[in-house]
Amino acid sequence: MNKVLRLLCLILIVLMAINHKAILKSIFPLKYNNLVYKYSKQYNIDSMLVFAVIKAESNFNENAVSKKGAVGLMQITPKTGEYIADLMNDKTYKNEKLFEPEMNIKYGCFYLKRMINQYDGNIELALMAYNAGSTNVNRWIQSLGNDFDVDLIPFNETKNYVKKIKKYYKLYQYIYTDIDI
Repeated sequence: MNKVLRLLCLILIVLMAINHKAILKSIFPLKYNNLVYKYSKQYNIDSMLVFAVIKAESNFNENAVSKKGAVGLMQITPKTGEYIADLMNDKTYKNEKLFEPEMNIKYGCFYLKRMINQYDGNIELALMAYNAGSTNVNRWIQSLGNDFDVDLIPFNETKNYVKKIKKYYKLYQYIYTDIDI
């Protein structure tokens, strides 16, 4: 029995090695890809970063709601949604629309790009601001300097969030190297 079990484990390992990208694609999918490609292109953001944010924020659940009231795929709070709508001059905005994948991805990409621009292209700082708000990030920069390490972030949630998205981002880039958008 042990030999059979070892043989089955060996076969499983070989199959996983041969087909590891297919396995990873099932864990890290490209759901809502048309919307992600459309708005990541419109706002000049790497689509793989957007997929990583969605994976980390909601795991592609358009009905996700956080403890803090952030909603939808990219977890936007109604307050932030109103702020984005004002910046975009979107007179049709309603909080419940944040559950709609198109609006959520559009607003999320717009806001993420705004954070990237605000922090001169620094993705880590932009992700910190996306999670904890730019007021907190500006305070951290002021007290710790511009080049502080992610491990110095005083909020564990934000520290783990940035690390998770960076890991997911690298995985998305690795898994989908053959995609031409």
